[in-house]
Amino acid sequence: MSCDNIRGGFSFCGIDIADLGLSYAPEKEDVYVYRPSDVNVHEETFDGHNGGYFYGVSRQPKEFNLRCYFQDSVIDRGIMEQIYYLFRLGKSGKLIFDRRPWCYYYATVTGSPAPEISNLYNGLITITMKAYYPYARSESMYALAASATNASDEKYEFAMKSTALFDKANMAPATSFTNLSSRTSLILNNPGTERAQVSITIAGNAGLGVVIRNNTTNQECRLIAMDKAHTTNVNKAVYIDGINGSTTLINTSGANTSPTPAFLYHDSGFIELEPAYPAVRNIYVEDCTDDVITLYNTLYTDATGLYIYINNAWHKIIEQIDNKTLRLEHSVTVVSERTMITKMNELEIIPDDTMDLSRLSFSYKPTFA
Repeated sequence: MSCDNIRGGFSFCGIDIADLGLSYAPEKEDVYVYRPSDVNVHEETFDGHNGGYFYGVSRQPKEFNLRCYFQDSVIDRGIMEQIYYLFRLGKSGKLIFDRRPWCYYYATVTGSPAPEISNLYNGLITITMKAYYPYARSESMYALAASATNASDEKYEFAMKSTALFDKANMAPATSFTNLSSRTSLILNNPGTERAQVSITIAGNAGLGVVIRNNTTNQECRLIAMDKAHTTNVNKAVYIDGINGSTTLINTSGANTSPTPAFLYHDSGFIELEPAYPAVRNIYVEDCTDDVITLYNTLYTDATGLYIYINNAWHKIIEQIDNKTLRLEHSVTVVSERTMITKMNELEIIPDDTMDLSRLSFSYKPTFA
């Protein structure tokens, strides 16, 4: 089943509730279910197996009380048994809403379906589920407008208002790099509303040590004792999982081998990405002189330190001269265009002395409340 064609309002474990004769009837969708909501948060530091630290956050789960109705359709005992079986207590799986088809929650049923049936043909059934941090995730960095075959652009417009997803696929910054031998700066973007954990794949020679630092979150991941004899030359790489805090040696040649522990190479630390939401959209660039650009729009908040997409590249804004004039880090040549301004995570790869990294890649998914 395509998550872009949900008929009943949401699907769970790949089953559209319309197939059970139900339709979703949210009471406060704009207030709670779909909007980034306030949650209780506290920072935690977890001991890593290597004696280092695992940066993480502990948050209260997000609860869904999903009111589903059926009207003018027969809900007999057989269908009720299917409903009870799908939404049985403790059942976990992907929860995808019709209005947010670009992301999914991994949710767990925490309350058995509670029916309020007036007769065989009409009634309500409430399903209670919880999604635990990091809540919803997306497989994509961008959202596409509805095609000519679709009815409307409603979902696209909703995505543009409630996320920092890109308008086009090529706007996403690179996440994989090769042959790094000196200090390197790069940017990564999390177009969601919540912090996203990052997994790192790295191979090559770390010299006396290499630090991967996110200057936006002030987090560092440090690698030591890694050389080409144990990674690049044998088609292997160190994989640092920012979600569960594990470090393994993986095969990069496609061979079906089990990963082995590699805590020796991970000195300490994990990386997360700050969310870019909210983004400033529909910005029109009118003119430029070297590193100064003039906008048609009026900016009501300070954009200093954010990034603007011009000529197929992201450029850092180092000064907002006034509410329509920005100074960039580098000179640009601008053809008048519609674009967006958003936050980026600024990372640095810093060797203690020398390094020769044959591979460095970052894996993460945009994360939403």
